[in-house]
Amino acid sequence: MRQFYIFRINREILLLTKDNPYNLYRMMDEIYGLKTHEVDVAMNIFETIIKPIDKKNLNLCIFDNHKSNDHYTKYNNVHMINNYYNDENTELRVNSTYMLLKSSKANPIFLKDLKFDKSLFVCDFVNKDYFWLSELRS
Repeated sequence: MRQFYIFRINREILLLTKDNPYNLYRMMDEIYGLKTHEVDVAMNIFETIIKPIDKKNLNLCIFDNHKSNDHYTKYNNVHMINNYYNDENTELRVNSTYMLLKSSKANPIFLKDLKFDKSLFVCDFVNKDYFWLSELRS
């Protein structure tokens, strides 16, 4: 099961790290790994890197794309695909500062819904994987 954190990166940081996403990944990994007593520092750094996510519009967009899919369910800000035919179990949680995508697939279906936003950066901290969503090939 893969676990992807998806962040909407602010424009200035995006321009600085577009060609070298490793630097952005290192910053995000450092924040991810900070101890609980360092939360204030982490939040300050995090808030300068990311832009808030419009949860209402994003939830509506994802729902509109999948409402006719029999394998799709939605509850509040959580979207799920449980498709036993292609062995995909995927859950997307939309928060105001990041999205959390858990999936049995390396390229889950919800990533296609999010590709329109060029500022989305995806990190899998466990597997040390990262990429700009707009550069992902199907």
